[in-house]
Amino acid sequence: MFRVDSALSGELRENWRILVIAFAVLFFGFSAPAYALPFLYPEVIAEFGWTREQATLLASAKYLTGAVASILVGRFLDLTGVWIALLLSIMVGGLALVGFLFIGDLTTYYIAGVMLGIAGPGAMVTVFVMMARTFREAQGTATGIALLGTGLGGVVMPLLTAALIGTVGWRAGMALLSLGIWLIAVPLLIYGMRTIAVASAGDHEWNASDEPAGSGPAAYIGDLMRGHTFWLLSIAFFLVTIVDQALVQHQVLMFNDAGVSPEMAALGVSLIGLLSMAGRIVAGTVLDRYSNRGLALFYLLLTVVAFLCLFLANPAVFALFIVLRALAHSGVMIDGPVLGRHCFGVRHLGVLLGLFTAMANIGSATGPWLMARLFDRLGSYDEALMLFMLLPVVSVVAILIVKPGVWLQQRGLTMR
Repeated sequence: MFRVDSALSGELRENWRILVIAFAVLFFGFSAPAYALPFLYPEVIAEFGWTREQATLLASAKYLTGAVASILVGRFLDLTGVWIALLLSIMVGGLALVGFLFIGDLTTYYIAGVMLGIAGPGAMVTVFVMMARTFREAQGTATGIALLGTGLGGVVMPLLTAALIGTVGWRAGMALLSLGIWLIAVPLLIYGMRTIAVASAGDHEWNASDEPAGSGPAAYIGDLMRGHTFWLLSIAFFLVTIVDQALVQHQVLMFNDAGVSPEMAALGVSLIGLLSMAGRIVAGTVLDRYSNRGLALFYLLLTVVAFLCLFLANPAVFALFIVLRALAHSGVMIDGPVLGRHCFGVRHLGVLLGLFTAMANIGSATGPWLMARLFDRLGSYDEALMLFMLLPVVSVVAILIVKPGVWLQQRGLTMR
C-alpha cells in the first residue's frame, strides 16, 4: 500500500518548492480561522448572551459564502492561474481576522464569517487544483503532504488560540492570528508567482486521454451534470461534510458538556490535528492505490466517531475518539480533489473542483447549524449524533457506485 516508486518520488523531489508554499499557505491562511472558531464561540456567548445557534452561525455564514466563492474562484484560477487566486484568497482571510477587533453585534460578526468564506475555501480549492496540475502519479500523496499544513495548524492553532484569548482577549487574539499570513504566507506566494510555473488549463502537458471531451467550461460542466457520477460524488461530499464540520465546530462545546477541562479540550483538538498530519499522508496513499474503495473506509469512520461522541466523558473513549476522528477527517479533507481527477481528468479542473468544494461547503454550513438547532430545541446532542451515524453510510453507498474511469485507465484496468 505504501510503496513509493521512482515516478512518484521523482515528482515529489522535482516540485518540492510548490509543496512547501502550499503547506505554508494552508497552515497560516486556512488553519488559523478554521481551528480558532470553536474556541471563539464560548467567548461570544458569554459576552453577548447569544445562543449556540447564533454563535455557530458564523461557521454557516463562512461555508455558505464558501460555496459560492469556490465556484467563482475555480473559474477565476482557470483564467488567471493559481498564484493570483491563492494570494487574493488568503489576503481576504487576513483582513477578516483583523476585522474581529471591531465585532460589536451579530451583523459585523457574520460579515467576518462571509470574508472567511471567501478566503478559506478559495485557498483550498486553489491548492487542490495546483496539486492536480502539478502531479500525475503522486497527486493523492502530494495533496496529503500539502494538507499537512492544515494538520499542523490543527496542532498549533488550538493551543495558540486558547493562549491568545486567555492573554489578550478574543478580539485581539483573533487579529494576532493574521500575522502569519502577512509576514510569511504572502511573501512566499509572491516568490512563487515570480519564479515557479504551474501548468494552466490550456497548456497542460498530460495526455489528452486524461481529459474528458468538452469545448468549454459551460458545455463541459453541462455534460457532467447529465451523468450520474457527478451527482453521486456531490451527494457523498455534501453528506460527509455535514457530519465532519458539525463535529469540528461543536467539539469544544461537546467536550465542555462532557466535563472535559478547557485545557484538556485544547489538548484533544491539538492531538487530532497532530494525528491527522500522518492521517493525510495515509489517506492520500490509500486513495492513490484504491481510489473510491479506499475513501469508503474513511467515510465509515465518521459513523464510528459520531457514536463515540455519546460517551466522551469516559477517558478511554475520549482517547479513541481523538485517533479515529483524525483519520476520518483526513479522508474528508482530500476526497474531492483526488476523486474528481480519478473520475474526470484535468480539463477545466478549477471549475470542477469549485463545484465539488461548493457542495462540501453547503454541507459544512448545514452541519454546525443543524447540530446547534437540535441542541437548542432538545437540550442535548444525542439526536443529532444519531442522525450523523447514518449520513456517512449513505455517502459510502454513493461513492462505491462511482467508477473512477481515468484512474482505471492510467493503471490499465477495465473492471473492478
